[in-house]
Amino acid sequence: MRELEIGRNEAGQKLKKYCFTYFHGIPQSFTYKMLRKKNILLNEKKASGEELLEEGDKIQLYFAEETLEELRKESEPKKALPKLSDYPWLSEDRVLYEDDDWILINKPVGVLTQKATTKDRSVNDAVIAYMLEKKEITPEQLETFRPSVCNRLDRNTSGIVSASKSKKGARELNALYAEKDGRTTRKFYLAVVHGKCPLKGHYDRLNYVKSRNGNQAYVWLRGGRRPKDTLKYGDPDPIWTEFYPVDYNSEKDISLMLCRLHTGKSHQIRVTMQHYKYPVAGDPKYGDEKKNAKLDPNLKGQLLHAFQIKLPNDVVVQAAVPEHITKYFPKAEEKALAKIRSVTKGI
Repeated sequence: MRELEIGRNEAGQKLKKYCFTYFHGIPQSFTYKMLRKKNILLNEKKASGEELLEEGDKIQLYFAEETLEELRKESEPKKALPKLSDYPWLSEDRVLYEDDDWILINKPVGVLTQKATTKDRSVNDAVIAYMLEKKEITPEQLETFRPSVCNRLDRNTSGIVSASKSKKGARELNALYAEKDGRTTRKFYLAVVHGKCPLKGHYDRLNYVKSRNGNQAYVWLRGGRRPKDTLKYGDPDPIWTEFYPVDYNSEKDISLMLCRLHTGKSHQIRVTMQHYKYPVAGDPKYGDEKKNAKLDPNLKGQLLHAFQIKLPNDVVVQAAVPEHITKYFPKAEEKALAKIRSVTKGI
């Protein structure tokens, strides 16, 4: 018999989900059968699998050790554990907020939020390495729960990435990022766009679709003619963004814009700015190639930064504005904060 004790990171999930993960690669019907036959017990009692696990709960597996080892061999091979030394960018000042369930990190440009290939190094793995280093999770616990990011930023978008440190945290963060009205959280980005951008206020009359591979987004005015190329991508979703001018650099003819997301679709700010003819500077996908080259021939990505988020506990988390934006707008942070105070007054 083997006994497994539930830690705080693993608490909050159903017993059957825990078992599915523990016996990864084995058909789920195996777990249900073992529960019925009482080979799997919860706190020495028969269980259905629907029970919500709490910290300190104990799961008894009534199998011979040899059988368990064989079952575990059939599961997915153990992944190599990431080491914090592999993520030198994750310095102490990049951890913006942390509690028992959440961690918010200031992601630099050039870092993936999640892996695209097995060789990639991502924010997701950096969080795991960070928790292992602090002994907040063990290699054994990683077999049944892996901390994960709950919002994605493109590789060349900098700023706030949120990750769960527990099952409870994952549920809470996923609920926050699924919001449509922004009442519980407020999310602000800073974008550098070409031209003297006049956009101001709420823009909530656009339809949005995304290509099947997720690499291209399309928008058009609700009630307007839908681009034929988008018909194959199914029914559109409405998107909603607020925009406010923060500063203008007349020499470079670029504007610093404050963007508040109410919906959180992939490339939402970038494709919306393209639609209104003020593309994000440096954007290789939705931008203006000639204007990007004129601004800086070495620009490798969009000048977009996830700047501030207000959490449900009224904690405001802010990611310092990076140098690739402040070199055009030295007072970006000061002016952006003043604009946020102005547009959120009374909210």
